[in-house]
Amino acid sequence: MKISVIGTGVQGSAIASILAKTPDVSEIVCSDINLARTRRVVENLRSDKVSAQRVDASNVDDLLRVLKGSDAVINATLPRFNLNIMSAALKSGAYYVDLATDFPETLLPKEFALSAEWEKVGLTAVINQGGPFVMNVFARYAADQLDRVDEIRLRFGWKSPPSEELVPTWSPIWCPEIALIEWTSEPAIYENGKFKRVPTFSGIEEYPFPYPVGPLKLCFIDYEPVWTLPRFIGKGIKYVDCKIPPDTMAGALIKMGFASGESVQIKGVKVAPRDVLLALTPPPSEVDYSRRIPQSEEDMLGCYLVEVRGERADQKLVHTIYTTISAREAIKKYGTFWARVAVPAVITATMLARGEVKRKGVIPPEGLEPKPFIARLAEWGMTFQETIAREIRPA
Repeated sequence: MKISVIGTGVQGSAIASILAKTPDVSEIVCSDINLARTRRVVENLRSDKVSAQRVDASNVDDLLRVLKGSDAVINATLPRFNLNIMSAALKSGAYYVDLATDFPETLLPKEFALSAEWEKVGLTAVINQGGPFVMNVFARYAADQLDRVDEIRLRFGWKSPPSEELVPTWSPIWCPEIALIEWTSEPAIYENGKFKRVPTFSGIEEYPFPYPVGPLKLCFIDYEPVWTLPRFIGKGIKYVDCKIPPDTMAGALIKMGFASGESVQIKGVKVAPRDVLLALTPPPSEVDYSRRIPQSEEDMLGCYLVEVRGERADQKLVHTIYTTISAREAIKKYGTFWARVAVPAVITATMLARGEVKRKGVIPPEGLEPKPFIARLAEWGMTFQETIAREIRPA
Protein backbone atom coordinates (compact mmCIF):
# COMPACT_ATOMS: atom_id res chain seq x y z
CA MET A 1 0.00 0.00 0.00
CA LYS A 2 1.04 3.59 -0.57
CA ILE A 3 0.71 6.05 2.33
CA SER A 4 1.23 9.80 2.15
CA VAL A 5 2.35 11.78 5.22
CA ILE A 6 1.68 15.52 5.12
CA GLY A 7 3.92 17.42 7.53
CA THR A 8 7.39 16.29 8.58
CA GLY A 9 7.83 17.85 12.01
CA VAL A 10 8.47 15.65 15.03
CA GLN A 11 5.12 13.84 14.69
CA GLY A 12 5.25 13.39 10.93
CA SER A 13 8.84 12.14 10.98
CA ALA A 14 7.94 9.63 13.74
CA ILE A 15 4.95 8.44 11.68
CA ALA A 16 7.16 7.98 8.62
CA SER A 17 9.62 5.99 10.75
CA ILE A 18 6.89 3.63 12.01
CA LEU A 19 5.44 3.26 8.50
CA ALA A 20 8.88 2.30 7.18
CA LYS A 21 8.86 -0.61 9.67
CA THR A 22 5.42 -1.80 8.49
CA PRO A 23 5.92 -4.76 6.06
CA ASP A 24 2.88 -4.31 3.82
CA VAL A 25 3.48 -0.58 3.32
CA SER A 26 5.40 -0.46 0.04
CA GLU A 27 5.64 3.28 -0.55
CA ILE A 28 5.69 6.32 1.75
CA VAL A 29 5.55 9.86 0.37
CA CYS A 30 6.61 12.48 2.92
CA SER A 31 5.74 16.07 2.06
CA ASP A 32 6.00 19.45 3.72
CA ILE A 33 6.32 23.07 2.69
CA ASN A 34 9.89 22.82 4.00
CA LEU A 35 11.48 20.48 1.46
CA ALA A 36 14.93 20.62 3.08
CA ARG A 37 13.50 19.33 6.36
CA THR A 38 11.60 16.59 4.56
CA ARG A 39 14.71 15.47 2.73
CA ARG A 40 16.58 15.25 6.06
CA VAL A 41 13.80 13.05 7.45
CA VAL A 42 13.96 10.75 4.41
CA GLU A 43 17.76 10.56 4.53
CA ASN A 44 17.70 9.65 8.23
CA LEU A 45 15.22 6.81 7.61
CA ARG A 46 17.50 5.16 5.04
CA SER A 47 14.63 3.29 3.42
CA ASP A 48 14.01 2.81 -0.29
CA LYS A 49 10.27 2.97 0.47
CA VAL A 50 10.37 6.64 1.47
CA SER A 51 10.51 9.71 -0.80
CA ALA A 52 10.32 13.47 -0.21
CA GLN A 53 8.21 16.12 -1.93
CA ARG A 54 7.35 19.75 -1.31
CA VAL A 55 3.69 20.61 -0.79
CA ASP A 56 1.70 23.69 0.11
CA ALA A 57 -1.12 22.42 2.33
CA SER A 58 -3.09 25.61 1.73
CA ASN A 59 -3.40 24.67 -1.96
CA VAL A 60 -5.76 21.77 -2.74
CA ASP A 61 -4.40 21.34 -6.28
CA ASP A 62 -0.87 21.00 -4.91
CA LEU A 63 -2.11 18.43 -2.39
CA LEU A 64 -3.82 16.47 -5.18
CA ARG A 65 -0.50 16.26 -7.00
CA VAL A 66 1.23 14.77 -3.93
CA LEU A 67 -1.61 12.41 -2.97
CA LYS A 68 -2.00 10.84 -6.42
CA GLY A 69 -2.21 7.04 -6.11
CA SER A 70 -2.18 7.03 -2.29
CA ASP A 71 -4.29 4.48 -0.42
CA ALA A 72 -4.32 6.62 2.71
CA VAL A 73 -3.05 9.98 3.90
CA ILE A 74 -1.92 10.90 7.41
CA ASN A 75 -2.19 14.61 8.14
CA ALA A 76 0.56 15.56 10.60
CA THR A 77 0.58 19.27 9.90
CA LEU A 78 -1.33 22.11 11.59
CA PRO A 79 -5.09 21.59 12.11
CA ARG A 80 -5.90 24.74 10.15
CA PHE A 81 -5.13 22.68 7.03
CA ASN A 82 -7.45 19.78 7.98
CA LEU A 83 -10.32 20.72 5.67
CA ASN A 84 -7.99 21.24 2.69
CA ILE A 85 -6.27 17.89 3.17
CA MET A 86 -9.58 16.12 3.77
CA SER A 87 -10.88 17.59 0.50
CA ALA A 88 -7.79 16.48 -1.42
CA ALA A 89 -7.90 12.99 0.10
CA LEU A 90 -11.57 12.60 -0.81
CA LYS A 91 -10.95 13.71 -4.41
CA SER A 92 -7.96 11.34 -4.60
CA GLY A 93 -9.96 8.38 -3.33
CA ALA A 94 -7.71 8.00 -0.29
CA TYR A 95 -8.58 7.22 3.33
CA TYR A 96 -7.70 9.96 5.81
CA VAL A 97 -6.27 10.24 9.33
CA ASP A 98 -5.35 13.37 11.27
CA LEU A 99 -3.96 14.03 14.73
CA ALA A 100 -5.89 16.99 16.18
CA THR A 101 -8.40 19.82 15.85
CA ASP A 102 -7.31 23.19 17.23
CA PHE A 103 -10.72 24.82 17.84
CA PRO A 104 -13.05 21.82 18.30
CA GLU A 105 -16.25 23.79 18.86
CA THR A 106 -16.01 25.42 15.43
CA LEU A 107 -13.89 23.05 13.33
CA LEU A 108 -15.42 19.69 14.33
CA PRO A 109 -18.91 20.55 12.99
CA LYS A 110 -17.35 21.48 9.63
CA GLU A 111 -15.47 18.16 9.51
CA PHE A 112 -18.52 16.09 10.49
CA ALA A 113 -20.61 17.97 7.90
CA LEU A 114 -18.46 16.24 5.25
CA SER A 115 -19.41 12.77 6.48
CA ALA A 116 -22.14 12.14 3.89
CA GLU A 117 -19.69 12.83 1.04
CA TRP A 118 -17.22 10.29 2.44
CA GLU A 119 -19.97 7.72 2.96
CA LYS A 120 -21.21 8.22 -0.60
CA VAL A 121 -17.86 7.15 -2.08
CA GLY A 122 -17.30 4.38 0.50
CA LEU A 123 -14.37 6.00 2.30
CA THR A 124 -13.55 6.77 5.92
CA ALA A 125 -11.84 9.77 7.50
CA VAL A 126 -10.69 9.25 11.11
CA ILE A 127 -10.08 12.58 12.81
CA ASN A 128 -8.15 13.27 16.03
CA GLN A 129 -6.25 9.99 16.11
CA GLY A 130 -2.93 9.68 17.87
CA GLY A 131 -1.47 9.95 21.34
CA PRO A 132 -4.01 10.59 24.13
CA PHE A 133 -6.91 9.99 21.75
CA VAL A 134 -6.54 6.23 22.25
CA MET A 135 -8.53 7.06 25.41
CA ASN A 136 -11.55 7.55 23.14
CA VAL A 137 -11.26 3.93 22.02
CA PHE A 138 -10.92 2.81 25.65
CA ALA A 139 -14.08 4.76 26.50
CA ARG A 140 -15.97 3.07 23.66
CA TYR A 141 -14.65 -0.36 24.75
CA ALA A 142 -15.95 0.18 28.30
CA ALA A 143 -19.22 1.75 27.16
CA ASP A 144 -19.97 -1.24 24.92
CA GLN A 145 -20.03 -3.40 28.06
CA LEU A 146 -22.55 -1.21 29.89
CA ASP A 147 -26.30 -0.86 29.55
CA ARG A 148 -26.15 2.81 30.51
CA VAL A 149 -23.27 5.29 30.62
CA ASP A 150 -23.43 8.13 33.14
CA GLU A 151 -19.96 9.70 33.14
CA ILE A 152 -16.68 9.59 31.21
CA ARG A 153 -13.61 11.17 32.78
CA LEU A 154 -10.38 11.33 30.78
CA ARG A 155 -7.10 11.73 32.65
CA PHE A 156 -3.71 12.16 30.98
CA GLY A 157 -0.65 12.80 33.11
CA TRP A 158 3.14 12.61 32.95
CA LYS A 159 6.18 13.41 35.01
CA SER A 160 9.49 14.44 33.50
CA PRO A 161 13.06 14.09 34.76
CA PRO A 162 14.21 17.20 36.67
CA SER A 163 15.61 19.86 34.36
CA GLU A 164 19.30 20.56 34.64
CA GLU A 165 18.48 24.23 34.05
CA LEU A 166 17.57 26.40 37.03
CA VAL A 167 15.31 28.49 34.77
CA PRO A 168 14.13 26.29 31.86
CA THR A 169 12.83 27.54 28.52
CA TRP A 170 9.18 27.04 27.59
CA SER A 171 9.55 24.22 25.07
CA PRO A 172 6.47 22.01 24.55
CA ILE A 173 7.08 18.55 23.14
CA TRP A 174 4.55 19.11 20.33
CA CYS A 175 3.74 22.09 18.08
CA PRO A 176 4.15 25.26 20.24
CA GLU A 177 1.31 27.01 18.40
CA ILE A 178 -1.15 24.23 19.25
CA ALA A 179 0.19 23.93 22.80
CA LEU A 180 -0.47 27.64 23.29
CA ILE A 181 -3.97 27.47 21.78
CA GLU A 182 -4.86 24.64 24.20
CA TRP A 183 -4.31 26.94 27.16
CA THR A 184 -5.93 30.07 25.70
CA SER A 185 -9.26 28.33 25.07
CA GLU A 186 -11.69 28.04 27.96
CA PRO A 187 -12.16 24.29 28.59
CA ALA A 188 -15.48 22.69 27.79
CA ILE A 189 -17.19 20.02 29.85
CA TYR A 190 -20.34 18.13 28.89
CA GLU A 191 -23.00 18.17 31.58
CA ASN A 192 -26.66 17.12 31.44
CA GLY A 193 -26.90 17.28 27.67
CA LYS A 194 -25.10 20.60 27.23
CA PHE A 195 -21.56 21.81 26.68
CA LYS A 196 -20.41 24.30 29.29
CA ARG A 197 -17.30 26.48 29.36
CA VAL A 198 -15.27 26.65 32.57
CA PRO A 199 -12.32 28.94 33.43
CA THR A 200 -8.85 28.05 32.18
CA PHE A 201 -6.67 26.25 34.74
CA SER A 202 -9.75 25.40 36.82
CA GLY A 203 -10.94 22.08 38.27
CA ILE A 204 -7.60 21.46 40.02
CA GLU A 205 -7.32 18.01 41.57
CA GLU A 206 -4.55 15.63 42.56
CA TYR A 207 -5.27 12.46 40.64
CA PRO A 208 -3.85 9.10 41.83
CA PHE A 209 -2.45 7.60 38.62
CA PRO A 210 -1.35 3.95 38.82
CA TYR A 211 2.29 3.07 39.56
CA PRO A 212 4.85 4.08 38.37
CA VAL A 213 3.36 7.52 37.60
CA GLY A 214 1.66 8.20 40.94
CA PRO A 215 -0.34 11.28 42.03
CA LEU A 216 -0.26 14.34 39.76
CA LYS A 217 -1.97 17.72 39.85
CA LEU A 218 -4.42 18.13 36.94
CA CYS A 219 -6.85 20.72 35.61
CA PHE A 220 -9.49 21.01 32.87
CA ILE A 221 -8.35 21.31 29.24
CA ASP A 222 -10.39 21.98 26.09
CA TYR A 223 -9.93 18.59 24.42
CA GLU A 224 -11.60 17.15 21.35
CA PRO A 225 -12.94 13.97 23.06
CA VAL A 226 -15.22 16.06 25.28
CA TRP A 227 -16.94 17.27 22.11
CA THR A 228 -17.11 13.89 20.32
CA LEU A 229 -17.74 11.23 22.98
CA PRO A 230 -21.31 12.36 23.85
CA ARG A 231 -22.19 12.23 20.15
CA PHE A 232 -20.74 8.78 19.44
CA ILE A 233 -21.19 6.93 22.76
CA GLY A 234 -24.81 7.76 23.59
CA LYS A 235 -26.37 5.42 26.19
CA GLY A 236 -27.75 8.34 28.20
CA ILE A 237 -24.36 9.87 28.90
CA LYS A 238 -24.62 12.80 31.33
CA TYR A 239 -21.07 14.02 31.92
CA VAL A 240 -17.68 14.15 30.11
CA ASP A 241 -14.52 16.02 31.03
CA CYS A 242 -10.77 15.87 30.40
CA LYS A 243 -7.90 16.90 32.66
CA ILE A 244 -4.14 17.10 32.16
CA PRO A 245 -1.27 18.69 34.15
CA PRO A 246 -1.39 22.52 33.98
CA ASP A 247 1.32 24.20 31.93
CA THR A 248 1.99 27.04 34.38
CA MET A 249 4.74 28.53 32.23
CA ALA A 250 2.34 28.81 29.29
CA GLY A 251 -0.22 30.28 31.69
CA ALA A 252 2.21 32.98 32.79
CA LEU A 253 2.99 33.89 29.17
CA ILE A 254 -0.73 34.02 28.35
CA LYS A 255 -1.44 36.28 31.34
CA MET A 256 1.31 38.63 30.15
CA GLY A 257 -0.39 38.86 26.74
CA PHE A 258 2.09 36.82 24.72
CA ALA A 259 -0.68 34.65 23.26
CA SER A 260 -2.39 37.62 21.64
CA GLY A 261 -2.50 37.86 17.86
CA GLU A 262 -3.41 41.56 18.04
CA SER A 263 -0.54 43.82 17.00
CA VAL A 264 0.95 46.22 19.51
CA GLN A 265 3.22 49.14 18.71
CA ILE A 266 6.71 48.98 20.20
CA LYS A 267 9.16 51.77 19.38
CA GLY A 268 7.28 52.57 16.20
CA VAL A 269 7.03 48.95 15.02
CA LYS A 270 3.79 46.95 15.04
CA VAL A 271 4.16 43.33 16.10
CA ALA A 272 1.85 40.57 17.38
CA PRO A 273 3.12 39.25 20.75
CA ARG A 274 2.22 35.66 19.74
CA ASP A 275 4.42 35.91 16.64
CA VAL A 276 7.35 37.01 18.79
CA LEU A 277 6.81 34.21 21.30
CA LEU A 278 6.51 31.49 18.65
CA ALA A 279 9.56 32.82 16.79
CA LEU A 280 11.63 32.55 19.97
CA THR A 281 10.26 29.18 21.14
CA PRO A 282 12.55 26.28 20.20
CA PRO A 283 10.81 23.83 17.84
CA PRO A 284 10.22 20.33 19.26
CA SER A 285 12.74 18.92 16.81
CA GLU A 286 15.46 20.82 18.71
CA VAL A 287 14.43 19.20 22.01
CA ASP A 288 15.98 15.83 21.24
CA TYR A 289 14.36 13.54 23.82
CA SER A 290 15.56 10.50 21.89
CA ARG A 291 19.08 11.43 23.04
CA ARG A 292 18.30 13.17 26.33
CA ILE A 293 16.17 10.42 27.96
CA PRO A 294 18.54 7.44 27.51
CA GLN A 295 21.37 9.48 29.06
CA SER A 296 19.28 10.57 32.04
CA GLU A 297 19.10 8.57 35.26
CA GLU A 298 15.35 9.15 35.35
CA ASP A 299 12.69 8.25 32.80
CA MET A 300 9.82 10.37 31.47
CA LEU A 301 6.69 8.52 32.55
CA GLY A 302 3.06 9.04 31.62
CA CYS A 303 -0.39 7.50 31.73
CA TYR A 304 -3.52 7.68 29.58
CA LEU A 305 -6.54 6.76 31.69
CA VAL A 306 -10.31 6.77 31.26
CA GLU A 307 -13.01 6.23 33.89
CA VAL A 308 -16.41 5.19 32.59
CA ARG A 309 -19.22 5.13 35.14
CA GLY A 310 -22.50 3.48 34.36
CA GLU A 311 -24.78 0.53 34.94
CA ARG A 312 -25.07 -3.06 33.80
CA ALA A 313 -27.83 -5.45 34.88
CA ASP A 314 -28.91 -2.92 37.55
CA GLN A 315 -25.39 -2.92 39.00
CA LYS A 316 -23.48 0.36 39.22
CA LEU A 317 -19.95 -0.01 37.84
CA VAL A 318 -16.80 2.06 37.41
CA HIS A 319 -14.78 0.75 34.47
CA THR A 320 -11.20 2.11 34.49
CA ILE A 321 -8.84 1.47 31.57
CA TYR A 322 -5.32 2.81 31.31
CA THR A 323 -1.95 2.44 29.65
CA THR A 324 1.36 3.59 31.09
CA ILE A 325 4.06 5.24 29.02
CA SER A 326 7.83 5.10 29.35
CA ALA A 327 9.85 7.40 27.12
CA ARG A 328 12.94 5.22 27.51
CA GLU A 329 10.97 2.10 26.54
CA ALA A 330 9.41 3.88 23.53
CA ILE A 331 12.81 4.97 22.24
CA LYS A 332 14.24 1.48 22.74
CA LYS A 333 11.27 -0.35 21.21
CA TYR A 334 10.25 1.98 18.39
CA GLY A 335 13.28 4.21 17.87
CA THR A 336 11.31 7.39 18.54
CA PHE A 337 10.11 9.31 21.58
CA TRP A 338 6.84 10.15 19.79
CA ALA A 339 5.76 6.53 19.19
CA ARG A 340 2.60 6.96 21.28
CA VAL A 341 1.32 9.41 18.67
CA ALA A 342 2.76 7.68 15.62
CA VAL A 343 1.73 4.07 16.25
CA PRO A 344 -2.05 4.67 16.69
CA ALA A 345 -2.09 6.89 13.59
CA VAL A 346 -0.22 4.28 11.54
CA ILE A 347 -2.43 1.43 12.81
CA THR A 348 -5.54 3.40 11.83
CA ALA A 349 -4.26 4.30 8.36
CA THR A 350 -3.18 0.74 7.55
CA MET A 351 -6.43 -0.75 8.89
CA LEU A 352 -8.32 1.64 6.63
CA ALA A 353 -6.19 0.80 3.60
CA ARG A 354 -6.65 -2.94 4.20
CA GLY A 355 -10.43 -2.51 4.33
CA GLU A 356 -10.59 -3.58 7.98
CA VAL A 357 -12.72 -0.58 9.04
CA LYS A 358 -16.28 -1.10 7.86
CA ARG A 359 -17.76 2.18 9.08
CA LYS A 360 -17.73 4.92 6.44
CA GLY A 361 -17.86 8.69 6.76
CA VAL A 362 -16.06 11.06 9.12
CA ILE A 363 -15.51 9.56 12.57
CA PRO A 364 -13.40 10.16 15.70
CA PRO A 365 -11.42 7.26 17.25
CA GLU A 366 -14.44 6.04 19.24
CA GLY A 367 -16.18 5.44 15.90
CA LEU A 368 -13.79 2.52 15.30
CA GLU A 369 -14.61 -0.95 16.53
CA PRO A 370 -12.51 -1.01 19.72
CA LYS A 371 -11.51 -4.68 19.97
CA PRO A 372 -9.73 -4.96 16.59
CA PHE A 373 -7.98 -1.64 17.16
CA ILE A 374 -6.83 -2.55 20.67
CA ALA A 375 -5.62 -5.91 19.32
CA ARG A 376 -3.48 -4.02 16.77
CA LEU A 377 -2.04 -1.88 19.57
CA ALA A 378 -1.11 -5.05 21.42
CA GLU A 379 0.63 -6.41 18.29
CA TRP A 380 2.79 -3.30 18.34
CA GLY A 381 3.57 -3.84 22.02
CA MET A 382 1.13 -1.28 23.42
CA THR A 383 -0.97 -2.91 26.11
CA PHE A 384 -3.60 -1.62 28.51
CA GLN A 385 -5.02 -2.62 31.88
CA GLU A 386 -8.57 -2.49 33.13
CA THR A 387 -10.32 -2.68 36.48
CA ILE A 388 -14.04 -2.92 37.13
CA ALA A 389 -15.32 -1.75 40.50
CA ARG A 390 -18.87 -2.58 41.60
CA GLU A 391 -20.98 -0.71 44.10
CA ILE A 392 -21.87 -3.07 46.94
CA ARG A 393 -25.57 -3.17 47.70
CA PRO A 394 -26.32 -5.32 50.75
CA ALA A 395 -29.58 -7.21 50.57
